[in-house]
Amino acid sequence: MDSLREMARRLRHDLIKHLDIPNADTPLTLPEAQVLLRRLYEPNAGLCKMGEVWVFKIRQSPGYVEAMALPLHSLSQQILQLRSDEDALRKRLLGGEGIGHDVSQCLRQITRDVDDFDGICQTLDKAAGGKPADDAVAALDFFGFGSEPATPSPSSSSAIASVQPVQKDDRIHVLVVDDRLLSIERLQAREAFSRRFVWATLCGQSQLCRACEQQESCPARRARNYREALQALEHAQTSDLHIDVLLMDVRFDDIAPEELLWLPDMPSLNQESHVKALQGLIIARALRQNPAFSRLPIVLMTARSRLPDGANQLLDGLDGLQFVDDDASLDVLADRLEGAVRLRRVLPGTTPFFWGRTAKMQAIRRQMELVSVGPRTVLISGPSGSGKSYIVEQVIYPLSQRASFVTLDLSAVPDTLVESELFGHVKGAFSGASHDRCGLVEEADGGILFLDEIGNLSLENQRKLLLFLQDKMVRRVGAAHNTRHRVDVKVIAATHLDLAKEVSEGRFRFDLYMRLGPAVQILLPSLVDRREDFPELVAYLVSRIVENDDMKPYVIELARRSQTSPRVSVEFEHGSSALQDTIIIRFTRATRELFLQYPWPGNTREMESVLDALVLKAFYDLKIADSTSKIVEIDHYYALSLIGALPKQSTETPAAGEASSSPGGPALMTKAVQDFAELRQTLEREYLRYAYAQSQGDLGRMGMMLFGQDSPSLRHKITVRLNQLGLRLRAMRADTGDKK
Repeated sequence: MDSLREMARRLRHDLIKHLDIPNADTPLTLPEAQVLLRRLYEPNAGLCKMGEVWVFKIRQSPGYVEAMALPLHSLSQQILQLRSDEDALRKRLLGGEGIGHDVSQCLRQITRDVDDFDGICQTLDKAAGGKPADDAVAALDFFGFGSEPATPSPSSSSAIASVQPVQKDDRIHVLVVDDRLLSIERLQAREAFSRRFVWATLCGQSQLCRACEQQESCPARRARNYREALQALEHAQTSDLHIDVLLMDVRFDDIAPEELLWLPDMPSLNQESHVKALQGLIIARALRQNPAFSRLPIVLMTARSRLPDGANQLLDGLDGLQFVDDDASLDVLADRLEGAVRLRRVLPGTTPFFWGRTAKMQAIRRQMELVSVGPRTVLISGPSGSGKSYIVEQVIYPLSQRASFVTLDLSAVPDTLVESELFGHVKGAFSGASHDRCGLVEEADGGILFLDEIGNLSLENQRKLLLFLQDKMVRRVGAAHNTRHRVDVKVIAATHLDLAKEVSEGRFRFDLYMRLGPAVQILLPSLVDRREDFPELVAYLVSRIVENDDMKPYVIELARRSQTSPRVSVEFEHGSSALQDTIIIRFTRATRELFLQYPWPGNTREMESVLDALVLKAFYDLKIADSTSKIVEIDHYYALSLIGALPKQSTETPAAGEASSSPGGPALMTKAVQDFAELRQTLEREYLRYAYAQSQGDLGRMGMMLFGQDSPSLRHKITVRLNQLGLRLRAMRADTGDKK
């Protein structure tokens, strides 16, 4: 359901969006004059026609109130004035003259009238408590929004993404994504822009659009929807071309429902009216989730304050977008495009940290690249093992281009020594101070000081740190006051605690929390929130592990025995194909499922530790057996013993001896395990029971599930192991309903 403010947004979109009002006496070029005349007088979508339709429908609608009368009357008068001036205006513009003061004032008054109508709708909407009034909804239905037939989509079977020839290498390549032609027409009409921009198109012609005979009827001067935008981007990528920035509208009213990108994961917004109003943000979100285009600058043609209802849900975790007011001049728009590209170009493209494909991590990456530059303090929080220290040392420090990196773990320093560690001391400052000592703050002058686990600071030391952060002045403990001097230090603080909660409970100073910059706080997610990254993350961690000095001899020795390259590839995801002529580290299906189900309370640190042990054991077993196989298979049962209890799939506790019916995982353990041997046997028993149920009693399928192969000897081994663990096939067949 749309609010009155949404009604005002629609009026603004149809009447004054892309209305470039030139100076009264400034002559326009022929292309600029033609675009302006079409914007004003086009029979179906020009300002005059749409204004007349809007005024009539609002006055006749159930949502009309007397407060709307004045701006609507003024709007009608300005449209009549434009109609009467049409012939004279055409003659002036096509003759190389300016629009004149009368027309200029008329257009500016139309803009003010729309603003006034917008303000009235906002006032009425607030009076209704932010909920759409019945008469407003009836008015929107009366207008028939979304009921007009959409423009047919051009066939793209023969269309290819083409970037027009570049005259200068430093020009910016822009892809416009909009359902209406006006946005690209107004840009191409400004001849001066040809020296600054190249407009990417969906046609195969090499000439400029304004020089093409098909210009008026060509539907391929911009991308109309997500599919065409992706096609253009992918073609540019594979053709060694490039697109520097995306310029995109937010509202897409003129495309058919089947061309829209929908929101199945957000049922409250997954309705045609909402999806059309938010289509630009939906496309931006999809591109941010695509690793190939996740860092592409995107400029949206609307003011952020005028985004449609529901936009905040899409913007959650989606940053790095630039907004330009749809009423802004073309020069402002051009500057915004150039600024977005310049910002992107100064940021390095690769870092040693694994970012993955999740939108949340890509947003964190862009945020981290921005806060790394300059002296501002940075606060990083996240669960233990999520990579806070690694990301500071391996990502922020190189990006900052600062001279030195100094770190202090505040959880490992006694509270009485923190001040001396930070600021140093002079001889005799306290018992045991036998000589002057430089503190870590001075040592980090010109560089970065990383304070890990800042939540461990006492309130008194928090006060002293706050005083330093306020003026960056340092004085050693016991030194005279006039020895204070300024240092250039970028402070980065990290903690696994919720500092906002610590503040509310009185354990952390509010003023220090504010000084740390919670508005731009970087919050790293836990590993369970990144399950879609697991295949790539496992491969990334394994590649780091096999590069360790203690692992390289095993890899080289196996390569010699198997007569293959010492390179290593990882086969984790089902159906993935490993590289040829490499050592293949393979995970069974059971191990993959175990990794995906386990909650990983220790996050990335725990996963890396488990993988390190698994990879070492797998290579060691092959060495002992003097195997010549280039396939290194991870021991699933060893993984079970390392990982510990399997994750819960349900809040209900199964009865003793009862197999879980959940298809997502094996039964839960129902009692505490006293020692390691019992832990392993319990886990193995539960998982074999689960695997048997999933295989429907077929030992061959069970072997394929657990080990990726089937043979009579393997089935025999499975049967023996089931018996050893007290699992009788007859009883298990009865439980699964198998009559064999």
